[in-house]
Amino acid sequence: MLITEYVKKIEANIAACPNVVESQLTKDIRSLHIGIVEGMLTFTDESVLYFIEFVNVKEAPHSYKYSYHYQDKDLNLIFRYDMAPHHKEIPSYPHHKHTSPEAVIASSAPDVAIVLDEIDELINLGKGQIN
Repeated sequence: MLITEYVKKIEANIAACPNVVESQLTKDIRSLHIGIVEGMLTFTDESVLYFIEFVNVKEAPHSYKYSYHYQDKDLNLIFRYDMAPHHKEIPSYPHHKHTSPEAVIASSAPDVAIVLDEIDELINLGKGQIN
């Protein structure tokens, strides 16, 4: 896959997310297969997702670095996926998910589509809807 195709896939996932009301993307194409995609997405409940992916997509997407930081309108952390090299006690090290400022759980590396689905579910549950 080419990095430009990968970026288009991210853009399509964002466009298909019904709760996204504003998006800002920065793309840094390093080669045919390597690039950095950074974004800030605002949702219908005024929550915000900040994300970065430094990825090689030549064969299958391989992240050199990623972070998906989701917070509410009052800047409180809802969750953050990342692969910072701490929390060696987590079985999925270095991949992990912060579920609060104090709590960290094992996690595989998500992609934008998975994170957007999780956010949609949280927002919809907050509206009293069941998915």
